[in-house]
Parts: sequence; structure tokens; C-alpha cells
Amino acid sequence: MRKAKFFQAVAAVMVTAGFLLAFSASAQAKMVPKVDNFILFPDQSGSMYMTHGKLGVVKMVAAKDLLMKMNERIPELGYQGALDLFAPWQVVAEPSVYDRAAFGQALEKIPSDQGIFNRLTPMGPGVSSLDSVLSGLRGKTAVIVVSDGGANKGPDPVAAAQAIHSKYPDVCFHVISFAEEAKAQSILKKISEIGGCGVYAEATDLLADEQALNQFVKDVFYAEEGEPQPEVIVLRGVHFDFDKYDIKPEWQPVLDEGADILKNHPQIRIIIEGHTDSIGTEAYNQKLSERRAKAVYDYFEAKGVEGDRMKTVGYGELQPKADNATAEGRAINRRVEIKVVE
Repeated sequence: MRKAKFFQAVAAVMVTAGFLLAFSASAQAKMVPKVDNFILFPDQSGSMYMTHGKLGVVKMVAAKDLLMKMNERIPELGYQGALDLFAPWQVVAEPSVYDRAAFGQALEKIPSDQGIFNRLTPMGPGVSSLDSVLSGLRGKTAVIVVSDGGANKGPDPVAAAQAIHSKYPDVCFHVISFAEEAKAQSILKKISEIGGCGVYAEATDLLADEQALNQFVKDVFYAEEGEPQPEVIVLRGVHFDFDKYDIKPEWQPVLDEGADILKNHPQIRIIIEGHTDSIGTEAYNQKLSERRAKAVYDYFEAKGVEGDRMKTVGYGELQPKADNATAEGRAINRRVEIKVVE
């Protein structure tokens, strides 16, 4: 009964990258790691070597100072840590078991002074480059983006981050923002909201308030004794080719695992929501989204999940998760989402 009530409490949980099923919370020992890996991911584009209007110092200088202070607060709990820069991509420290002193030496290697002119900001390609690191990691990974949100070259960075999360659903994007413009701030906030697990913080707040910095480190890296930590099972999302609603063979193992979860937890009821990109008429896309939802319903039912535990709904093109102006964004929008309703 208690578990059933807990599922009712998370009825509004929606999964954009696959299943997210939360189970009963349990007390954890003091300073239990929330992640298995983390990647510090500072932006080294030209705009980060310009002076921040409010801070009065070069943004990268302030970023290094902030990261050094954060490093002093990260507990050594056995996770792997890596340091990579983007715009352009540069590996500073390969993933290894986090050691505060060694990581501090790696942070010192971040250039404090670089040229500004002709250094554009390919933020989208930079985010996509994370694939080369994430492919070698296992478990939950925190990616901590440190940026001013400038994006003036290449694909949409939000779509790129969504694509990374769809491929690696155990990734959470956290953001330390040096943005000074509303558009740049919006980009960074959207990245932190992907997957519903990210933490967004203004760099000015973290530099001015030690308590805020401590809280950011805690929110990203660890939990304390007695804090409830929901057990989470995550499966990758199910996406579709253009104008198609058939389940591709590559997604069948994902749905098989989902069916097993549902059969092992018969109290769970779900809504299967179908979505499309914006190509085609609204009426056509509405029907296509309904067929996509029904395809997943039929697959689960064939695997032994009772039909009365599932409902389907189509939203057509009305609820995009990424920019339909790009091929990457449209691919993300051709999807099915699963919502736990009890």
C-alpha cells in the first residue's frame, strides 16, 4: 500500500528519454555519492575570455576560481572525474578515480588568457563531442557545463544535449551560467532541464555566496545520511524514422526491458504518449502520433503486459522537445514518452 501511494505521488513524472520508474526511498549512509562519474565541461570560446560586466573580471578567470573552490568541496567518494573543454574541444584530464589534489592540478591547466577574435562558439558540436567520453563510462554521470551560453556556430546546443541524453539517459546536465544575455541564459536553462535531473546556478551567486556553492556541490555530487534517495530505473527512449510508426529492431531490447519492469510491478499503470516532428499537416501528424503510441502499446501487450494498465494518447507536433528547424531536433521529436499515472 505504501509503495502504491508513492507511485501516485510521482504520477506526474514524464520521461522524454525512456522509462523513469521511481521506487520507495531508503535511508542512505552519510555522504553517499549520487553519481558514478562526473565531467567538468568549461567553455573556452572567445566570449569566455571577455570581461564579465557584473563581476568585472574575465569570465574564464572567474570560472577557474569558482571551479577551484568547488574542487575543495567535492568529497572523495570513489566516483570518476574528467575535465574536458569545448569550443574548441580539448581533453585536459581523462576519466579516473577522483582525487582532489590531482584534479586541482588539472584545473590549473585551463588557459586563463586566450585570443578573442575569430574564436566562434560551436556549442552544439562541443556538446556532441561528449559522446567520445560517455561511451567509455558506466552508471550515472554528471556533466557540469560552465559557459556564458554563446552559440553562434553549428547545430542547436539544446538539441545536441537532448540527443546525448537520449543515447545516455543516465546523464544529467548541470549548468554554471556566466550568461549576460537573455537568449544565452535561456539556452543554458533548457540544457539543465533535460531529463529533469539537472541543477542550474548563476556563477555570480556561487562566487558571492559560500552556502550556495556548498548546496550546488551537494545537489550534484552526494546525499547525506537519512535523506531519502529514490531508486530509479532508466531505459533509453524509443524514437522513430520520418513518417514511420514501426518499432525498429534496435529499440526492441529497450521495450523488452520495459515490459519486464511493468510485469514485475503490477501496480504501475502508464500512459503511452506519441509525438511527431512538424513536417506534414497537423491532422496527419496527429494520426501518426496516435499510431506510434499504439505500436508501443501493442508491443507491451504482446509481451504480457495487461492492456487495462495502459492508455495511449497522441499529441502530434504540438509538444516538441527540440527545435524542429534542425534535422537533429526533428529526430528527437519523433518519439514516444511513458508517463506513470499510479
